[in-house]
Amino acid sequence: MTLIKSLLLGSAAGIVAIASAQAADLPTRKGAPAVEYVKICSITVNGKPVVGWTLPGSDTCFKLSGYVTGQVEGGNLKTGWTTNYNTGIQTPQPTFARPDVGYTTRLNFGFDAVSNTSYGPLTAHAEMQFENGNGFDNTGTGAYINLAYVTWAGLTAGKAPSFFSFTGGGDAWANFFSPDQQGFNQPDVLAYTASFGGGFSATIAAQSPGSNGFSGGGTYHQDFQSAFYGNEPLNYVYNGMRTPDWVGNVKVSQGWGSAQVSGVGHYLTVTSLINGAQERTWGWGIDAGVSINVPQFGAGDEWTVTGVYTEHAAWYSGLPDGMWGEDGAVNGNGQQMAVSDTYFNPDGIGVARPDIWSISSEFTHHFSPQFSGSIEGSYGQVHWTGTDATSVVSNSTSWLIGAVAHWAPVSNLDFEFELLYQDSHTNTPNGFSAANNGHPWVSQGDGFAGRFEVTRSW
Repeated sequence: MTLIKSLLLGSAAGIVAIASAQAADLPTRKGAPAVEYVKICSITVNGKPVVGWTLPGSDTCFKLSGYVTGQVEGGNLKTGWTTNYNTGIQTPQPTFARPDVGYTTRLNFGFDAVSNTSYGPLTAHAEMQFENGNGFDNTGTGAYINLAYVTWAGLTAGKAPSFFSFTGGGDAWANFFSPDQQGFNQPDVLAYTASFGGGFSATIAAQSPGSNGFSGGGTYHQDFQSAFYGNEPLNYVYNGMRTPDWVGNVKVSQGWGSAQVSGVGHYLTVTSLINGAQERTWGWGIDAGVSINVPQFGAGDEWTVTGVYTEHAAWYSGLPDGMWGEDGAVNGNGQQMAVSDTYFNPDGIGVARPDIWSISSEFTHHFSPQFSGSIEGSYGQVHWTGTDATSVVSNSTSWLIGAVAHWAPVSNLDFEFELLYQDSHTNTPNGFSAANNGHPWVSQGDGFAGRFEVTRSW
């Protein structure tokens, strides 16, 4: 019995040994490699999370954003006037050729790329805009870069919102008198921002000069030279940009709201069309604003006040940017203001300087999560120093008031209605001759503009 047990145990051990040897000769079979997937990411930039996705093998968080807007706009039309600032001749501008109503469609496509570094987030933001318009005060048809900039460790480089303007042009499509460059006509910028904690910061920036309708063109004269608007260029030639516009600001942003004081230096170099004389001088401007949260009226409610003063730097006053950017000749109605960086008197002896200031205010109230509205108003003046008996520029005043209403029935959908009214008055210039013009000086211009839009954002 013991012999039989020994034989059985020996046989079993041999079988196990043979099986183990054969298994060792077989190829090793490993598990399938783990599949890498796109991951959701969130990186905080300037106190706000950028939520997007990270591609396999990348540490960069990507985000897509944008909107589509369809709108109809219009305004009142009547006979306006144009003034040639070389001769002082006023000419009536009939508006029968201009439509009462217009349509604009816009596609905005935004993209963010953000990654963490030892010096803070490295970000890139870009927005392309595609527009198609026709009729009254439309944007035309085309595509352009609205924004494209890089930020890192306090550095900002690219086409970015200006560090001069505090609040931009207001809630409406048509602007009040605060210089914009926050949502439209952003400059090319190279800037450094130092943060001091507690919401305090300071920025120094070199930027392209501001202008109406396009970036980097300079403020040599503020008009579109359009038969609809009737504006005429002033009596000099811009000699080109010799140095960037230099901007500096100090800003605080805390729970109660925000405030900012900023300044700009704008170098002016022009040649007179009268006698070839040249003017080279520094213009400047200062802007100050405060925005206060007023939750006692409603969640998200705020009140904003901003004011600006400039010399030899007309665009930064905000006055040329008001309404549709028509220098007071609303919809071509009435006389446009003489708004420019400088002016050569027609006798060729002196140069006049524009001192321009404006103040604007806006209050926003949320009636419910779906309904909100804003009321806004502005007042501004153009005062010319150094004019003589031959000058055909003169002092102007203008005021603007408007309201904007929003209805957001569901997330990412907005219905907006706005209506603005502007009134402008320009004094009779010293060099104006009623005999040569065949009529008294036409000083008043006023009109309203309205818009209804539907926007889907993402």
